[in-house]
Amino acid sequence: MAAAATVASQLAGWLVDPRRQMLAEEAAAAARCCLLDWLGVSLAAVVEPEARILARVAAGWRSGGDARLLSGGLAAPAVAALVNGGLSHALDFDDTHIPSVMHGSGPLWAALLAVGGARRLPPQRLLAAFAAGFQVGAALGGEGVGVRLTSQGWHATPVLGRIGAAAALAHALELDAVRTAHALALAATGAGGLNASFGSMAKPLHAGQAAMGAVIATELAEAGYEGAAAVFEAPGGLFPTLLQDAGLALAPALDGRSALLDNSFKPYAACQLTHAALDAARAAAIAVAPAQMGALRVFVHPLAARVAARQAPATATEARFSLAWCIALGLHGHAATPQDFAPARLAEPALQALAAKVQVVADEGEARTSARLEIELNDGRLHLERVEHAFGSPGRPMDWPALEQKFRTLTAHLPAEVAGELLAAAGGFGAPDSLRRLDAALAQAAAAPRSAGVPA
Repeated sequence: MAAAATVASQLAGWLVDPRRQMLAEEAAAAARCCLLDWLGVSLAAVVEPEARILARVAAGWRSGGDARLLSGGLAAPAVAALVNGGLSHALDFDDTHIPSVMHGSGPLWAALLAVGGARRLPPQRLLAAFAAGFQVGAALGGEGVGVRLTSQGWHATPVLGRIGAAAALAHALELDAVRTAHALALAATGAGGLNASFGSMAKPLHAGQAAMGAVIATELAEAGYEGAAAVFEAPGGLFPTLLQDAGLALAPALDGRSALLDNSFKPYAACQLTHAALDAARAAAIAVAPAQMGALRVFVHPLAARVAARQAPATATEARFSLAWCIALGLHGHAATPQDFAPARLAEPALQALAAKVQVVADEGEARTSARLEIELNDGRLHLERVEHAFGSPGRPMDWPALEQKFRTLTAHLPAEVAGELLAAAGGFGAPDSLRRLDAALAQAAAAPRSAGVPA
């Protein structure tokens, strides 16, 4: 009797199916949106303290290789994946697949462009690999697994994104089913990251480590290194251990609708779980002045109340996980750009005072993309704002023009012709010359003079 297929072998069989090479135009367009957003948020983060440290440490390793560092220069693919993946998540401005709670583009594009650039892989294959890897990560986080990971203290991205990135690389490198399964298993055995790191430099490091781990796992598997066959589901395996659920039955749904079509993008440089509340606060600012406001209550999904409940953030990274701070920003008419989480803004007494008034209420009736804001006015009236779908979520998506506007804002520190070339390269990615064109534009961007910070 043949042995039962493992989760790794099932995923590998799906990845090597020739149909994975045939990327529907709708999914290809979504993948290009992810690339454009990844470029913008990553390039804007180059001046952040954690980015400078990553780049300095990576330079000290003197790794040999032809993978492009967004901070400047070339390195081994694994090193470039670490740095560029960390950059992508430094501002907490990158995309989110809400059902799985995975920030997919950060680790996937960092890994794919590092290896793809170094090996000069066909850009159309990289585009198809991104879609396939994203599907794997999202499917593993489906059926509530990603939410359970987050609720139990695990950061979903260094788990699901690491495996998704390994799947993408195995697909891009055209590994056979056996070696693909080993790449996934090797990525899985090192997967993990703690929610306790949210609000610190360690959180963006998770995305970089996921990308780096995927590169290492896939290159080792390509060379013949082997992983444990049942690492996903066996007793002591990844998901039963992380979730402390020995009876967990993983059944990732890979076929059907592309997970890319349900991805979300961020109009605000903060945790996605704050965005509906931010929308509500910005709407309230049109009708009510901060001086009129008394007590403030925001009703949000319990996961938002758990993850983003910091009342008095002291740093930019903490402020991105503070519903109170984000609501105060919105009520003062701020757009929650990276500048709105900088030390100068955090020191403003009026914002601090308003944030101190916010009470966060966990409400099972709210979705992760909805919120209700109640404002008690000084004259006794109650002002209500209700947001059903946060801007950028699948219910109110950001289209290419909106993403282009975000990209242009994030790259305003670059010469206009360089930003324009990056935009064109992302929009046409998949064409035969598009990877070379993108790499050349990234080299120009790294060499361009820049000032600290991103224009608001």
